[in-house]
Amino acid sequence: MIRHIKNLLGFKEKKYLVLAVCWLCAITFASLASTVFVEDVDTGFEVSDKFVHAIFYFVNTLLLYLHFKNTTVKYPLLKVSLFSLVYGIIIEVLQYIMPYNRAFEITDIAANTVGILTAIFLIKLMLAVKKR
Repeated sequence: MIRHIKNLLGFKEKKYLVLAVCWLCAITFASLASTVFVEDVDTGFEVSDKFVHAIFYFVNTLLLYLHFKNTTVKYPLLKVSLFSLVYGIIIEVLQYIMPYNRAFEITDIAANTVGILTAIFLIKLMLAVKKR
């Protein structure tokens, strides 16, 4: 029954888009939530803030690409990469504007870019291997 509902809603075709939208919501919440809330989260281990940024935008780029690669969109990798980059910049600007004791950091944008470029590299590598 659930399989039929998923097929009716087109979930099979849109699963990566749904995952990407959920991921973007998580990025947005994590990036714009008050630092009071974020400081209360204890992961039990120390992780670099910049590493987290890179992972966020790596996954975002990958999920969006997986959705758009089989559509009629031209240059899907370029477009999703640019979208991810612009989205990250908008988030940083919002951190500067919003009154939650968050800060605009150019190094966060650099870390986002590293994540995006890593996704591009791995996608291109997988496409090259697939052509062989």
